[in-house]
Amino acid sequence: MDDQDPTSAPVRRKPGSAVWLSAAGVAVLAVGIVIGSTFDAEPATPVGASTTTSPQVETSTVVASAPESVAAGRPGAVWLADLPPVDSSSIDDMYVESPWTAAPAKVRGVTYSKSVSATGAWCSAAQLTFALNGEYDRFTAQVAIADDSLMTKELDFYVLVDDRRVTEVPDTGPTPRPVDLAVTGARLLTIGIEPPSADRSDCPGPERVGVWADPALTPAAG
Repeated sequence: MDDQDPTSAPVRRKPGSAVWLSAAGVAVLAVGIVIGSTFDAEPATPVGASTTTSPQVETSTVVASAPESVAAGRPGAVWLADLPPVDSSSIDDMYVESPWTAAPAKVRGVTYSKSVSATGAWCSAAQLTFALNGEYDRFTAQVAIADDSLMTKELDFYVLVDDRRVTEVPDTGPTPRPVDLAVTGARLLTIGIEPPSADRSDCPGPERVGVWADPALTPAAG
């Protein structure tokens, strides 16, 4: 994956926990996704001071596919869709509002009720950050292009832990693929979606819905 061009437009930070779809995104999601919930519209949770415990993270590139959600049915799981994000950003000037929403999403005919999705024409990356504050041990999810996207052309999905990219799921299409990594001791978790490098010449490209299906956190023991 190409490194970010240092001359590109700076990332726009939008503090606060309320995130909403763009008008175009609403049109795309209206057919197959029932928007039953959105992120809590309350002040962002401030990120606490760094701890002395170094996060135990795994760096990997996910290449395998899996037909079922690895998060579903996990006892004590905390759904990312139920947590208020502390930051959302996109380096794409076409977004007046954040492209992110928390709502059910359908992938390969299966509805994932606790999904976090982003809609856009994908000229660049969009990210969503949550405060973990060292309270969780593991993060799991499925990633894919939603069934009701205007086009199923691939997107790249990735995860940052404490601002370090630790997992990439490149060239992901409509078949769900798993994400499963340790986040013990981590303060921040960022999920992101961006176009593959070969896609950028077609900017703005086809509008697609990138889904983090049932993303979940496992609380730390004790």
